Order: sequence, then structure tokens, then C-alpha cells
Amino acid sequence: MRRSAASALLAAALFALLLAGCTAADPDGTGDPDGMGVSGASDAPAVTAAPSAAADQALDNFLAAIAGHSPNDPDALVAAVEAAGFPSDAIERTREVDSLGAPVTFLEIAVLDGDSCIVGQVGDGEPIAMRASPLGGGRCLVGEIVTVD
Repeated sequence: MRRSAASALLAAALFALLLAGCTAADPDGTGDPDGMGVSGASDAPAVTAAPSAAADQALDNFLAAIAGHSPNDPDALVAAVEAAGFPSDAIERTREVDSLGAPVTFLEIAVLDGDSCIVGQVGDGEPIAMRASPLGGGRCLVGEIVTVD
């Protein structure tokens, strides 16, 4: 029960961090601040455009690559993402140990894919992955990260 609550809390925190990275700028003047197909008009219902087939395929490839991996072997996780066709210099991940040196329950991994990030999480249960806007500095993950060279 305690792990389930921790899992839910961590997933909610990841989602909140990803939302915090969204930008409020409207670069093309369409009312779509992040280019993800959501209308910015407050009186109109939000409409989400279907992502391109290439975007779906990249997300599917990423999710397939992280499936079956755990936070205990981050090198194998990174190798799987590289083998799925993502360049190593676009990959970021969180550390496999916490500030006290204990193994983490979940590990986040992300790739900068064009003008968006694909962010995933492995740990207890099924892996998850989603697209998000990059953070202000062009990174995909918040906090102390391990970059892959």
C-alpha cells in the first residue's frame, strides 16, 4: 500500500514538473502556445489535434525501449533508448541513487526529439512515457540529471 501511494505521488510530481516546463509564449500567433494543438481561447472548448505519425512512432519506440527496464541498471536503460534510434547526446536521466545513497524507486529518462521532449519513467509497475515541451534551457528534466555523451 505504501509503495502504491509513493508511486502515485511520484507520477503526479512528474506530471506537475512537466507542466511547469510548459511555456506561455505563442510563437506563431495561433493561440497554441506550445505547438501541441490545444486552443488557447478561453471561451472555446480545447481541441487537441492528432500528433503526426512520426511523433507517435517516436513515442512508441521510446516506450518500447524502456519497457522491461528498472532503475537498478540505468546503463542498460540508456543503451536501449540509443538502440531505439535516439542519439546519445539528446538523452538525459535522473540518478539511480538518492541524496542519501539509497537506490531510487523510479528513474526518469528523457530525449529531446525535435522541438519536444519524450519523457519516460521506469520503476514499480508499467513504464510510462509522454511528450512535453522542453524547459527554458532546452533540457527535458528538472533538477540534477545525468547527461549521456
